[in-house]
Amino acid sequence: MKKLILHLGVHKTATTYVQSRIYNSKDSLSEAGVGCFSLDETRSSFTSQIKKNMSLSRETKKFLDAHDTILLSDENILGGTDKPTSQLVYPKGPTRLQFLLDALSPESLEAHITIRDPESYLVSRYCEYLRHYPFLDVCQYFDEFFVKEFSWLPLVEALEDVAGKKITVTAFENIFNDEDAYFYQLVGDKVDLMPAADNPSIRRSKISYEAYDMLLMMSKHFPGHMVRRAMGMIESNKQLTKKTPLKPFSKGLTKKLKENYEADKSELGLI
Repeated sequence: MKKLILHLGVHKTATTYVQSRIYNSKDSLSEAGVGCFSLDETRSSFTSQIKKNMSLSRETKKFLDAHDTILLSDENILGGTDKPTSQLVYPKGPTRLQFLLDALSPESLEAHITIRDPESYLVSRYCEYLRHYPFLDVCQYFDEFFVKEFSWLPLVEALEDVAGKKITVTAFENIFNDEDAYFYQLVGDKVDLMPAADNPSIRRSKISYEAYDMLLMMSKHFPGHMVRRAMGMIESNKQLTKKTPLKPFSKGLTKKLKENYEADKSELGLI
């Protein structure tokens, strides 16, 4: 492997969609000299193994050696959607990235990250948390995070320090304005990519206020595993009543987060 392309997410920025299109196009990408793994393969061979002095299996090394360029896509490389406790958003992300790069030792690196409107990201991140972790109400989830001062810049700068170069930052809302241009920038070659799989997980969205209210009530009376199971049932069934969006932040905070995002995009040269 001479070149490593890393697609680092972040969570809730169409990552599953991107990963599905990439892996469904693995044959075309391979013909263009780009090797890729499925998400399950990426997580078993790389993401779940990230640590100091991490080692790779013989099969993985053989695959890496067979391609000049490797494309890895997994938002969990930076970490999960557990309770945010640092303005870095993914406090272990830079260290995890360093461990991964130490193990792969690419001759050249391209790293890509997608950022999103903070309110949409934080609410979506919280909903993703509910799918995998013990229940916390929305206030508990954010009580160690200074939401008002949210900025993507500390994370981008920390990742660039590790990469030793600028990383490519894309605003989430721009991906679907010109999808071909986005994937050309990511893959680095004009490859006709296959469509994404028709899978409900690709379209997974935020839960409604009514769904949240039900989970909150259950959490007071039933064990945590039942709450997570109820979350799965909610997402597998259509809500019969009109959905009310889950909006935990005040109008003033919403406005401040939008201002922060515009300032971030301006600083990053995205507007």
